[in-house]
Parts: sequence; structure tokens; C-alpha cells
Amino acid sequence: MKKTKIIVATLGLCMAAALFAGCNQPSSDETAQAVRLDGGQTQISVEASNQSESGNVEGYAFTYRGYSIMPGTNAESVLAALGDPIEEPYQAASCAGQGLDTTYTYAGFLIQTYTDNGVELIRGIIVEDPLTDCNGVRVGQTVDEAKAVFGTPEQVDDYGLLYISGNTALQISTDGVNTIESIVYRTAD
Repeated sequence: MKKTKIIVATLGLCMAAALFAGCNQPSSDETAQAVRLDGGQTQISVEASNQSESGNVEGYAFTYRGYSIMPGTNAESVLAALGDPIEEPYQAASCAGQGLDTTYTYAGFLIQTYTDNGVELIRGIIVEDPLTDCNGVRVGQTVDEAKAVFGTPEQVDDYGLLYISGNTALQISTDGVNTIESIVYRTAD
């Protein structure tokens, strides 16, 4: 009974936060969706509505414990949903001279953000942990295994593979031979 009350309260807070975020940033084009999973878990996904004509969201999103994180989206709701990072966030001046860039460290991945017109947006998600699943691909696997999952890349070189979809990119970096060293979900600049 107590667990149900906590889940209901959490969902209510998430919905209230989504409403307030929508009021403050009407142009963010984001939606939040909560789904009850088997076993009582709640899956919350936040995604940008950069939709194709067919209505599907375009782009690469990193999924972690039920959270779908897409580069280019508002970081506030994602960071709130993930909770406190395992280390103090690291901030540095933006290379583009646009305020501060921030790196948040979570178990198995990093989230990098930047500020645009006073809004913190997700620049990218970096995965270097072989235990973190990236849509069926992990650090330590081969380039061929990544191609089997993601298909033909836009670009291939000695340093890895690059895939582009919508306004996002998936960069799979290798050791220069065939082994994946990192997987980066980022905005397609």
C-alpha cells in the first residue's frame, strides 16, 4: 500500500513538473510519458517531438532504466528524473562562448549539457562502461556487431562509425582496429 502511494505521488510530481516546464518553455516541444510496467515499476520517458511526417520521433535516444534521453532536449526534466549524479557536476566555459557547459556523471554514463538562451539542453550522452547497454550494443563489442544493430553508417573511418538521424548523431568510437571504446549520443552539429 505504501509503495503504491509513493508511485502515485511520484507520478503526480512528474506530471506537475511537466506542466510547469511546458508553461515556462512553450517552445521546448517535449512530452513526458509514464507507463506502468510489469512488477509495479514505472517507466518515464521524455522525448522531443521532432517528428517525421509519419509521426515517429526521429533521432537517436539513449535509454537507461526506463528513461529515454535524446540529445538536444531540455535537460531539466531528464536530470530531475535521473536524480543526483554520483559525482559533483563539472562546469567549464563553453568553447562556443555560450555560457557554461556541464558534465553530470551517472553510473555507466555521462550527460553533457550546454545553455542556450538560458535553457540547459542536452548536448550528448557518453558511454564508456562495457556494462551499459546502448540499444543492443556495448563497449568492448566489435564494429560488425554495431553495424548488425544500427545498419550502414553515414561515415566510417579508422576511429569508428557515425550515424545521423534527425538532429541527432550516434558516434561509435573504436580503438582504431575493430573494438568499440565509447558510444556517444549527441546533437548533429
